[in-house]
Amino acid sequence: MKKYLKSLRLGLTISTALVLVGNQVAYAEETNTATTQPSPAAISESTTTTAPTTTPTTPVTGTQSLPSDISTPYSTSVSPASSGLAAVDNIVDIGGYVNVEGLPATLSEDGTGVTYSFTVAYQRLHTSDEGQTVSDVLIRIPNIDNAVVKFTLIGTRDASGNPVDVNVPMSIVDYYEADYSGGDDYGIPTAEELASGKKAYTLSGNDYLQDAEIVKSYNLYTTQNNSQAVLVQVTIPMDQAKNIKYLPLDARAEWKASDGTSTVRGYESGCQSLEEYVNHTVTMSGDPENVGGLSNVSLITDEYVNDGHLIKSVANPNTYITPNNGDWRTIPNDTNINASTFFNYVDTFTLRRSSPVTTYYAPVSEDMADQDVSMVQFGDVVVDYVIQGTSTQLQPSYVDTTLRPLFNADGSLGMYDAAENTSELPQTITYNGDVYNLVGPSATSLVSGLLLEGTTHVVYEYVLAPVPTPTPSTQTPKTADTTNLSGYVAAILAAFIGFTITAVNRYKSNQIF
Repeated sequence: MKKYLKSLRLGLTISTALVLVGNQVAYAEETNTATTQPSPAAISESTTTTAPTTTPTTPVTGTQSLPSDISTPYSTSVSPASSGLAAVDNIVDIGGYVNVEGLPATLSEDGTGVTYSFTVAYQRLHTSDEGQTVSDVLIRIPNIDNAVVKFTLIGTRDASGNPVDVNVPMSIVDYYEADYSGGDDYGIPTAEELASGKKAYTLSGNDYLQDAEIVKSYNLYTTQNNSQAVLVQVTIPMDQAKNIKYLPLDARAEWKASDGTSTVRGYESGCQSLEEYVNHTVTMSGDPENVGGLSNVSLITDEYVNDGHLIKSVANPNTYITPNNGDWRTIPNDTNINASTFFNYVDTFTLRRSSPVTTYYAPVSEDMADQDVSMVQFGDVVVDYVIQGTSTQLQPSYVDTTLRPLFNADGSLGMYDAAENTSELPQTITYNGDVYNLVGPSATSLVSGLLLEGTTHVVYEYVLAPVPTPTPSTQTPKTADTTNLSGYVAAILAAFIGFTITAVNRYKSNQIF
């Protein structure tokens, strides 16, 4: 039966549904009078992945400022609990339906790639008699080669509806390989169910855009009221990630159902796709090939982003961006709504009644869709060696830190130290036959600190070593050896005296007296 339905959908187009929207067809709660045009079904790969077992925290040390335009990953600014639900006629406003909050991208756990992360919080729309529900969310990310996707359940509810923080890896199962026959096998578990061993799942596929290999799609289902949340992590090899500054994620309610007891949604279970409405789809002008930044991330320029978050949709401009609040327990409403383009579920399905029989717990000021980006910022550290007061390089630069994301895998900011050893900090350098001595870092250099976006240059300065001058000798000059001189003089004198005496005696002997 599944194969038959998939083949049937592959032969149909989205255009008929868009015509219905253009004609402003009204849908009533009790009767689905609109002709539902099924989108092509998804045929996706079957994968099972395990998410990290701990949610990172972000200790930040040092005196430098945080990198500009980003917040710290995995941090939460817990908002007060939402105020009491407001009733309008037979409508109880539950606040927002879904909120996507992008987190700063981090170094992957193995250090070889970049992990882009998002929290996705959502809550179901339901009725007092469980006769109508929207209890799923369809998550789409760009279809990127070599990307590894992980899901972690981070927030659920207990049997009393209280929020409970958890940290449970979710298995990814192919939608068409899943064994389901109704029931709640694939719904988000409650805290009690987790404690008793129930597993958490996301089903991949059931999306015509994944069939077309434009996006990767993942479905979440719940039978619980109030918000629940998952952490979505997309890890991409470093070389590819260097070309992806902003990775987008789109999440939206997809299926309108007539019961609230089962979880898995689709045409097979008699549901109606909300993407039959042109203002509740990621496609532009009804063209499945035209989903903007969801298929071509290079289209996401800085004009779409402020402080590391989306300020407008990267796909269909009819999707409003839900404000972030850092707290999965409450989901904000959309702001600056234009009623002519806003997907208002209550009005679209004419839920308000002057004599209400059924109470609807639904979002009134949120379009049941949201997008955001996870932004990566890269930094590296290079050490330069120059003659003091000049730009003359004495030797090639030393790479202290190769290009990498600013944040570590655990969410902490990366640090560097360019004075750890003599390889990066030599005391002397010989250049053109001359020896130069280290003076120290330049006045503008920080030898160690927080990794910042771009290239951080640490500059060490050197001066020419002094040339040695001759040192005067301290030795006593060597004098002539006079040891035998007196002996020579005495001998000569003795010979002279002897000669004189002999001469006198001869003279006397020759005199005649």
